Amino acid sequence: MSLRQKIAKRLSPDLLNSEEVRTIVQEEITRAKASMPVTASYDPKNEGYRPLMGEQGQRRMIAHLDRDRMYEVAYFMWDMSAMFRRLARMDKTFIFAEPFTVTSDNENVQMILDRFIKTNKLNRRFPDRMMWMSILGDQCWPVGINPVNGDVSIYYADPVNVAEVYVLGYDPETVIQVEVRGSSSRPAKRLAAVREDGNARSKTYGRLVGEVFYFAINNPPNDPRGRSDFLTLFDWIDGLERYGYNHLDRSEFINNFVWDVKLSGFTEEQIKEWLKNNPPPQPGSVRAHNESVEWDAVAPDLKSTDVSAGFEMIKGFIMGAHGRPDSWFGSGGKAYQTEADQLGQVPIKDLDDRQLFCKEILENICQFQIDQSVLAGRLSEKDAEAGFTANMPEISKKDLAKSMNGVPQIASALAVAETSRWISRDTAIRIFAAITSQLGYEIDVDAEIEAAGKKPPEDEVDYEE
Repeated sequence: MSLRQKIAKRLSPDLLNSEEVRTIVQEEITRAKASMPVTASYDPKNEGYRPLMGEQGQRRMIAHLDRDRMYEVAYFMWDMSAMFRRLARMDKTFIFAEPFTVTSDNENVQMILDRFIKTNKLNRRFPDRMMWMSILGDQCWPVGINPVNGDVSIYYADPVNVAEVYVLGYDPETVIQVEVRGSSSRPAKRLAAVREDGNARSKTYGRLVGEVFYFAINNPPNDPRGRSDFLTLFDWIDGLERYGYNHLDRSEFINNFVWDVKLSGFTEEQIKEWLKNNPPPQPGSVRAHNESVEWDAVAPDLKSTDVSAGFEMIKGFIMGAHGRPDSWFGSGGKAYQTEADQLGQVPIKDLDDRQLFCKEILENICQFQIDQSVLAGRLSEKDAEAGFTANMPEISKKDLAKSMNGVPQIASALAVAETSRWISRDTAIRIFAAITSQLGYEIDVDAEIEAAGKKPPEDEVDYEE
């Protein structure tokens, strides 16, 4: 203690010095930490406590241990669950039933995009990565940029290795950085998320710049981290498969039987000798015995119940929660076909929505390649203005038979409406063209109106107005 502290201590024995104060404060902090749940505390020294609401009080996060567990279960289910893998691949098959295309009217833009897609093997990798985004909930793709020609290479970082995703303080929906965990030989690294440069003084103003793409699904607006499409179904799918497997295992016991042989008047030694000389009979063999020997085939009575109803109930819940009809997972019969006909558009719209998100991702990474080519001087800004179009395959194939059967009725109805002057000839032609376009053939409406005689007679009123 210093002389001042000694004098102060003598004048006021109850006065605490700075060291004693720090000790008391530290003890109170430790006690407060111990009394709080693991998800609620500050973590200045990375001691393992995580914020419940985030530093700005805006985020709703899955605890890191829970997120790691989600990834672990997802990979396990992919390897071990037939139903899980089928559901994941089924969605991918619907969304990417045919190859996607990216086209541009500008030859230079088309050449760069073709090279970008081919170099990064996107025709094969992009559908697979979209499937894994559904399974894991997010995707992290670091990028490498060739400074000479602006060629972009897209790599893959396992979401398990994403330590943190940082957002704007005033906008939790805008990702600005992604922290990727390091390894034994490489430290952790923060990468700038790809987004449009809003700095008007920068030479990259208005262009997409950054070091990593990060995409997430099923996340609330105030949490950038995604959730698996199957997060709420892992236990149900696993339970259903164990339910079926247990019945299969039980069936082996039910289908087995043993030979029960009654040997009247035999001693223990005689029974052993008889069993030694009389092995179980083979199928089709001949067996003979006297009245002292009785053979009976005995099967176990395990009081087995019909498990099909329970299995169908659980499967129906899983398929309904996933938004897919039972008929999409092996169920058949008239009732299931009727269900598929009536509810078919519900899952199709769900898949359309996911396909639209996949298209936005594809357009984003392609635009990043175009912008980098412009910044590297490989592509002129005038050429880049030509833009491009990303085309995704059609999910729902049209039932041409039903459409064709409806065309005569539509034509007759339009003829009656035109004759009764409920609609004009032009309107009838437009309606007919709109209906028949569902068959996949586009009609030049103006040309058809002109060919049919667009100018009406003097005594005919044009009702189109």
